Order: sequence, then structure tokens, then C-alpha cells
Amino acid sequence: MKNAGFTLLEIMLVLVLLGIATAMVLPTLEPGDSSARLKTDAERFAALVKTGHEESLVKGKDLGVKFTRNGYQFMEWHEGKWQPLQSDRLLTEKELPEAMSLDFMPGELVWQEALDAEQQEDSSSLFTRSGLFDNEEESKKTPDLYIWSSGEVTPAEVRFQSASDGRRFYSVMIRETGEVKVVQNKDG
Repeated sequence: MKNAGFTLLEIMLVLVLLGIATAMVLPTLEPGDSSARLKTDAERFAALVKTGHEESLVKGKDLGVKFTRNGYQFMEWHEGKWQPLQSDRLLTEKELPEAMSLDFMPGELVWQEALDAEQQEDSSSLFTRSGLFDNEEESKKTPDLYIWSSGEVTPAEVRFQSASDGRRFYSVMIRETGEVKVVQNKDG
């Protein structure tokens, strides 16, 4: 009689070959650069801004978000100056993977004009047209995005994009009323 089926040795050989093939393919993938990761990080940031907005209203304290080269940090107005928020477990400093970049763009023209006027008044400007991070020490002192206890928020677009392919990105759109939504670009 002839047995139909595979032997244990044949099954183990197939599993070993699959393991080797997987080990060769996985390193070529860019895990921090995937569209799913971009979406997840954009949605996480949107949820944190909503949480910060609600917390600001309930507790009556002004909050802000400072963007850095590789992430963002929530801040609070405390004792007459902006300080990193340390009393909240959710609104902590977040770092992004190297394969991802972050762009902050103030929303409405009036906000951009106010930032431009502030830059012109300050001789040690924190900003330039080319970026936010020219004077690293000074730039740590004030947030880029303000969440006021009155309920107002700096209208802005925060773009989470692939560092290797700038055409793939998710934008977090923030309105002055505190409404926050995540939008995927149509090109990526």
C-alpha cells in the first residue's frame, strides 16, 4: 500500500525554506516608512491634540506642541514660561522613526503673518524660511502649536511623510475651533 501525504522531513524542509526566504526579504522592507505606519502616527497625533484640547478646557491651562526634527513634545504654560509637560502620561514627548519626517505649517494667513512679524522683531529668530530649527536652544522655549484654555487652537497642518518619498503623506488638519481630522494625500 502506498501512503498519500507528506513526510515530516518534507514539511520541515518547506518550513526551513520559507524561513530563509522571509529572512532575506524582511531586511529590504522599510518598516518605519510604510503607509500604515504614517497613518497610525498621524492618527495618534490627532488623538493627542484632541485630548490636549479637552484637557486644556477642563483644567483651564494653556498647552502647546513643540515640533522637533524627529518628533514632537507637549508643553504647558507654568510659572510664567513654557515648560515640557511632565504631569500627563498621555501627552509626553514622542519620537518618530528615522524613515518618517514631520512638517508643521501654520494654517490661516493671519497666523502666518503673526509668526513672520514675531520673527522680524526678534533678532535671534527661531525660524527661517528654510525651517524651524536654526537656533535649537531658543526654539525649545516656545511651542509651535498653541492650545489655549479658552478653547482656541492654532490652525495648522501637520504633515507626517515618508522621508524617502515625500509624495506619501498624511496631514493632520487642525482648525481654530479645535476640530482635528486626518487626511491622506491623493498622490501617494
